[in-house]
Amino acid sequence: MEFTIKGEFYSGLNVYKNNELLLYSKFKHRWFRGDLISVFDKDDNLLIEVSESGMWDDKYLIRYQNKDLLATILFLSRNEIMFSGNIKFKLSQTWVILLNPFAKIYYEEKEIARVNLKRFMTIRQFSLQLKDENFIYIDNLLIYFLLNQTSNNFG
Repeated sequence: MEFTIKGEFYSGLNVYKNNELLLYSKFKHRWFRGDLISVFDKDDNLLIEVSESGMWDDKYLIRYQNKDLLATILFLSRNEIMFSGNIKFKLSQTWVILLNPFAKIYYEEKEIARVNLKRFMTIRQFSLQLKDENFIYIDNLLIYFLLNQTSNNFG
């Protein structure tokens, strides 16, 4: 199963499957306070809002969670996330444009997705290939990816 994730630098990202919008994020740069990232579903419902805890810290401060539409997030950092129910993802990324534009996402220590980065001038585009068509935590995975990559502008 393939998802396309794209957006412009210093703005949010949109997640599509078969050209249908599933989720999107918004980004607000805040000097010295940590960037603010908000993730919405296709119906404009706010699912989660986080701020980066600092310029050199890889953790996030969860400011709001819509617990009616999203499993509770217990822990969130740049490299991993844990939802209630022991749903845990890790992102292994070594973005080296042209040489290694890939990242891998793990669930229970098993690779479940591979991400390819395409960067065109002011556009970021990712192709996320999910290995298991029947994986039940797809929304959680996509939300984590948006939280992780929305403010990451590679330059």
